[in-house]
Amino acid sequence: MTTFTLKKTYASLPRTVRGQPIVINGDPKEKNFLYCNGNNVFIRNINDTSECDVYSEHSKETSVAKYSPSGFYIASGDVTGKVRIWDTVNPEHILKIEHSAMSGVIKDIDWTMDSQKIIVGGEGREFFGRAFTYDSGNTVGEIKGHSKSINSVSIRQGRPMRAVTGSEDFTSIFYEGPPFKFVCSKSEHTNFVNCVRFSPDGSKFISGGADGKLFMYDGKTSDLIGELGAPKAHAGGIYSICFNADGSKLLSVSGDKTAKIWNIEANSVETDFVLGKQVTDMQVGCLWQGDNIITVSLSGNFNYLDPASPASPKKIIKGHNKPIVALTTSPDGSSFYTASSDGLIVSWNAATGESDDIKGKGHTNQVMDLALGGDVLVSVGIDDTVRFTPTGSGEYSGDSVKLESQPRSVDFKENVVVIACLRHVLVFDASGRKLSSLQVEYEGLSVSINPGATQVAVGSKTRIHIYELSNGTLTEIRSEAAQEVAALSYSPDGAYLAVGSKGKVMMFDVQDWQESIGGWGEQHTAKVTSVQWSPDSRRFASGSVDSHIIIWEQGKFVGKKPSVKAHPLSHINRLSWLDNNTIVTAGQDSNLKIWQVSD
Repeated sequence: MTTFTLKKTYASLPRTVRGQPIVINGDPKEKNFLYCNGNNVFIRNINDTSECDVYSEHSKETSVAKYSPSGFYIASGDVTGKVRIWDTVNPEHILKIEHSAMSGVIKDIDWTMDSQKIIVGGEGREFFGRAFTYDSGNTVGEIKGHSKSINSVSIRQGRPMRAVTGSEDFTSIFYEGPPFKFVCSKSEHTNFVNCVRFSPDGSKFISGGADGKLFMYDGKTSDLIGELGAPKAHAGGIYSICFNADGSKLLSVSGDKTAKIWNIEANSVETDFVLGKQVTDMQVGCLWQGDNIITVSLSGNFNYLDPASPASPKKIIKGHNKPIVALTTSPDGSSFYTASSDGLIVSWNAATGESDDIKGKGHTNQVMDLALGGDVLVSVGIDDTVRFTPTGSGEYSGDSVKLESQPRSVDFKENVVVIACLRHVLVFDASGRKLSSLQVEYEGLSVSINPGATQVAVGSKTRIHIYELSNGTLTEIRSEAAQEVAALSYSPDGAYLAVGSKGKVMMFDVQDWQESIGGWGEQHTAKVTSVQWSPDSRRFASGSVDSHIIIWEQGKFVGKKPSVKAHPLSHINRLSWLDNNTIVTAGQDSNLKIWQVSD
């Protein structure tokens, strides 16, 4: 019996928005850290980020997640104001309870030290924060006094219990409790208060604002102690702060593209990290957990910092935080390339998950498809261009080639590149020289070149078009009726053509063009987005908008076929085989997953 086993998840980076802070949170055992993107909450091992668990039970986009002090539960909030409390012990992450805490996006969450009560802050119609018991949802006081959205919440982990919130109304508010009640408002900031945090021992709390300032207050009384780095701690807005374990130092990150470690007692900067010069190098989140000092760039990249070597991060975790729309693998399956809707192209080590983005000026809009041939990566985008990039350099080279119409799909075999466009089918050689341009009356959606590069299949909204390829010129030799052919793939031995259309998978014998599995058993319930053959031509896999992978093999699986819901609540945009028993899938959820297929 053929089964699927999830080997690895190469997780999405956090979704970031310019000018907005994000929250990442560590567990009490200092093993994992948490963040959100899309409908998912990601639990990643802080030392080996290829170890990842994904919680996918929110029906709407998640916004923040935090461990309870006990470590047994995680509270996660979403853009509709719902909070889900779920356990960390079982792999199924059993839901304890769900609360409709607010009427808008939840921006921050914190727990009381006994893991019994929660305060959330964010946007709402009637109020901007709420305090409640985690199990019953009963209100435990009032979080009031702000006139605009609450950006940040922190609860003192000690007695007497205190809480503080930071808001877009330029103030921080201090509360006693529980039940929590308003004590006073702090008005030292002249712009948004983006982050407030109590020190681990509760002796003080610090606020960081969009005005670039850091103010320190007494943790019991809220009296102002002083200002760090006056007149400004950073040249740009401060988005996040985090204490070290003993509270003697503070990490702050800013839109000025720097991170700083402060000696609190000396009121001085111990280490200054300059993390780039591009807009995407703005620093919007941070975490100090044990010996790990992590910041988050606007690009979504995680920067692991070492105070002993501040010139550059000791490690950068890269990837995508937008939907992954294209995927191609190397012939030996050791590496693959992906592209996302923002035009970013990333190379991956298939075994380790290590990744790097292609540097330089690339596509200015979404990449539609990728194809790899030898040491050249070919990419086509909505900017109506094709690029030929040497894989060894890790950088774009030369100029892009403008195309006659918008490209949708590309294939690369035997030093020949064929691009299916909305009104043309184009042929190039491996150096980027155009060999021919065929104007067509249909919209090209997909393309595949057969082994030997003597035949090309192009899918459109109503048909499959088969061309003879000779000396760089295409001549149509037949066509077959099919609906919305978004995926095509010749088998590596050249004997078959697999076709993915509107909810249907077909396979043609290229000798007589008879459909081999027409109507054969269970099919996808939505549009098929990708079909790819295993290297040995024994079987092929299909991926769909219905989130499933299905394995197809001639003469087997008549009726129910091996399938798995690979990306819950997400489309599968692309899949490919790394070897005869390993598949990589790329989802609308920005995740990559490696699947073992066993007989």
